Amino acid sequence: MKKDLLQLIAKFKKHRVLVIGDFMIDAYIEGSCTRVAPEAPVPVIDLNSKHFCLGGAANVAANLKALGCEVMFCTVIGNDEQGARGRLLLEKAGLAEALILADEQRTTSIKTRVSTPRQTLLRFDEGTTSMLTAETESIFLDKIRHAYAQCDALIIADYEKGVITNRVIDYVAKLKTGQRKVIAVDAKRIEAFSVLKPDLIKPNYEEAIKLLGLPFVPNNRKAQLRHQGEELFRLGQAQVTAVTLDNEGSLLFNGVDCVYDSTAPTVMSQQQVSGAGDTYISAALLAILSGANMMQVAELATTSASIGIEKAYTSICSLSELQEVFSHADKLMVSAVVVRDTLKKFKAQGKRIVFTNGCFDILHSGHVSYLHQAKQMGDILVVGLNKDESIRRLKGSNRPVNSLHNRTAVLAALACVDYIIPFGTEKDDTPISLLKIVHPDIFVKGGDYENRLLPETETLRKIGCEIAFLPYVPNQSTTKVISRMDEPARRKLSLLN
Repeated sequence: MKKDLLQLIAKFKKHRVLVIGDFMIDAYIEGSCTRVAPEAPVPVIDLNSKHFCLGGAANVAANLKALGCEVMFCTVIGNDEQGARGRLLLEKAGLAEALILADEQRTTSIKTRVSTPRQTLLRFDEGTTSMLTAETESIFLDKIRHAYAQCDALIIADYEKGVITNRVIDYVAKLKTGQRKVIAVDAKRIEAFSVLKPDLIKPNYEEAIKLLGLPFVPNNRKAQLRHQGEELFRLGQAQVTAVTLDNEGSLLFNGVDCVYDSTAPTVMSQQQVSGAGDTYISAALLAILSGANMMQVAELATTSASIGIEKAYTSICSLSELQEVFSHADKLMVSAVVVRDTLKKFKAQGKRIVFTNGCFDILHSGHVSYLHQAKQMGDILVVGLNKDESIRRLKGSNRPVNSLHNRTAVLAALACVDYIIPFGTEKDDTPISLLKIVHPDIFVKGGDYENRLLPETETLRKIGCEIAFLPYVPNQSTTKVISRMDEPARRKLSLLN
């Protein structure tokens, strides 16, 4: 099964997808709150950071690009400061500007979220939401016409910001009549796109019940929707309907039949759910284009979304991250549910769980000796492995030397290593969140940490975990290996001088 999924993922690069829809920027303002304003009972936020990333249809395009396919992105932005910022973000994501139309009469959409480490306090939205003018609309349609002839598939991402007009929908329907393409739709008003008879639509729960005229049900939403396939098909006219239900997973309908009930994996550290639907539909479309069956579509889309929401900001899943999950499926674990359930089974059998963590960038004899000794202290050895971004934060921009994919492959080849769990976020590069899930019997560190204050100590005490220090192997570290590799170059340079 995993081999089949890897073969499908490898085909993602072969496709060219056109994305049309509303351009948006997601802004994240983060700070701390320690006091209330004297002039009014409102919190005062001391700003620490600002982060801007692509949102809306632009995030769909960014996800498709990250998943390896060729992307054409057609949208309308304002000729303003945020529009200029958006162009820079598109360039950073590797997306071309050829199909971006700037309109002097519009302001670029931006959603700004203000948060503290504990919660999001508020969000405010800016930008034009009125429909395109007839003149701008005509130019936009012409750009769509040229791009449609060159693509394999089309995603329409409608966030009701005025870019996807009824005329645009009718025009795409006309283009499809002349030249059949795979079409996916992510929109709040699904019924407006039934004229396209889409190959895929992706309503979330709120959009689905609005379309069906059903009441909101806080619990067991799948039971409410599982038998609504015929009505969903009548209203949406889609070959495949994927109803996403956030932490409940998704339901996939093939025509009128509910063919797959997908459970959402609980991720290690959910940072943001913004854009998870963009990641889902991007992976789902590429899976369909690559010949996946419904079960494979669901697994690839759900896994991609779960990877994306571990990111600190708007959801993005890359091709390498998706491949990583399925490349070392026997030992690699990215789902908290899988970790908890797997290790719970071993504990029930009376087996002792050993946990250690590190970068393991350039694996050397010191690492191998250390891991073998760690395994001998128990029955199951779980290795927490710092993600690439985590290592860069800890070690500097020149590290890691080897990517997470390569480091995982090398560790997975060691018989003493039973499971590998990637970890590390912008807010926490310690394995504390993992320890709360794994609940190991023994936490192992190298002897060089014995006299240091470990940030994990309090968590380990609470879960009743023993701490063990293994002897430090002298002159064996990644830093020393890199230094020895650089030495010949330094000697050569000194001779030249």
